[in-house]
Amino acid sequence: MWEFWRRHKRKVYVTFGVLGSGYLLYKLYEGHKRRLSDLERELADERRNEELIRSQIKEHFGKIQTIADSTTLPHVMRHLSSRIEGDLDLTHLMERLMKGKDEPNSLTAAEKLELWDRLKILNFTRIVLSLWATTMVSLYIRVQVNILGRHLYIDTARGLGSSIQLDEADLIDRDDEQQFLASADYLTNVGLPALISCFETATSEVLKG
Repeated sequence: MWEFWRRHKRKVYVTFGVLGSGYLLYKLYEGHKRRLSDLERELADERRNEELIRSQIKEHFGKIQTIADSTTLPHVMRHLSSRIEGDLDLTHLMERLMKGKDEPNSLTAAEKLELWDRLKILNFTRIVLSLWATTMVSLYIRVQVNILGRHLYIDTARGLGSSIQLDEADLIDRDDEQQFLASADYLTNVGLPALISCFETATSEVLKG
């Protein structure tokens, strides 16, 4: 036995060395493979999370647009239309012209011409102003509700652990939100008289002669 060991111990050492090295390499490979599997699983979870966030964002903004189209816009447009009709009322001009038609002696030819010119200018002003104001207010409200919708969604995105960068600048308090919403009524409540004056002046220049 001793003679066998003395003659073959080198081979035994080499065999054990090869087996040990093979086992070590196998364990290293297995550990590396496990780490890769864990990393792939984490990446897959992150992708699913991001897809969920994108899906919820799309649904969220879809609801925001629906609310804007069905509630906010109709209310603002009715108010705007009412203000334009009130500030550019043509009823008194039409009544004077109808009276001049029924009672020819109540208006001179020059007064009739002046009334017709005035009616023409105010009517064109009303049409162009309505188109411009409706477009601008509609665009502003759509942008406004989407900005607010983003801020309202931030808490949900944070809760889901989104990788989207969200800092303190994304926060908006209730007072700022109310002021931002109230700004949609600026044109109707404050800026409309000045806008009417500008449009009326421009219309008079265009229709002159």
